[in-house]
Amino acid sequence: MNRALLVGINEYPDPNKLNGCVNDATDMQAFLQGICGFAPAAIRLLADSDATTKAILDGLAWLIAGVGAGDRLLLHYSGHGAQMPTRNPQQEIDGLDEVICPVDFNWSDEHAIRDKQFFQMFTSLPQGLEFVWVSDSCHSGDLYRLVAHAKIAYQRPKTIQPPSEIRIQIEKAREKHVPQMTLRAAADVNHVALLAACGEAETAADTSFNGRYNGAFTYFLLQELRGAAGMTSPLDPLSASVSSDLQKSGYTQRPGNDGDRAIRARPFLKLT
Repeated sequence: MNRALLVGINEYPDPNKLNGCVNDATDMQAFLQGICGFAPAAIRLLADSDATTKAILDGLAWLIAGVGAGDRLLLHYSGHGAQMPTRNPQQEIDGLDEVICPVDFNWSDEHAIRDKQFFQMFTSLPQGLEFVWVSDSCHSGDLYRLVAHAKIAYQRPKTIQPPSEIRIQIEKAREKHVPQMTLRAAADVNHVALLAACGEAETAADTSFNGRYNGAFTYFLLQELRGAAGMTSPLDPLSASVSSDLQKSGYTQRPGNDGDRAIRARPFLKLT
């Protein structure tokens, strides 16, 4: 069985709009159908206003429902990422969570999807799946760091600046130095391979290539996958090639590859 959940969000409220995320999702959809043999009915695409918190959570439940050994799954998210303070049972701020930002994200628990939620959803996945999670968003330990490079005409980081009261809470959480789970850790303890657009102290770029917008990571990932060795190269060297492409093109982000080592040792969505 093949299944893919693709999420691309450009239409965040001003001033947080992006430009290339929907193209990322539709480009991946075309690749899955044209190269990987996914039927249209096996792909659920959530773009802009359709990519609400509820719709993404429902899509995740659909993605993993009833899966078993030998199934191929892909989760591709392109949009904003952020950090949010987390509270202990006494409602004191004691740490930070990494979150993805649905189109209705508003810094509330009701409209964010936290690393812990991914962990809970994926923790019961069976062995033998070919599950790849592509995250083209910021996983940034520094929400105030913007990326700029002279070679790049347009570039916007995929992270949302928190309101002042949230910023104060984030700083309080950082002062406590409590380890956070992170999206990478949520993948690392489950049967999932995560291809992340950048490091935890970096931002991922929303940019333009030949007049068309894309996330830089998704653009170069698909370039590599469509290349001569793209569908035969294991995920670890594939990720290294994408990182090299980004560096050569003047981007400062460095993709990461985490999670299930067996999946990472195989090509993209390649069953044993």
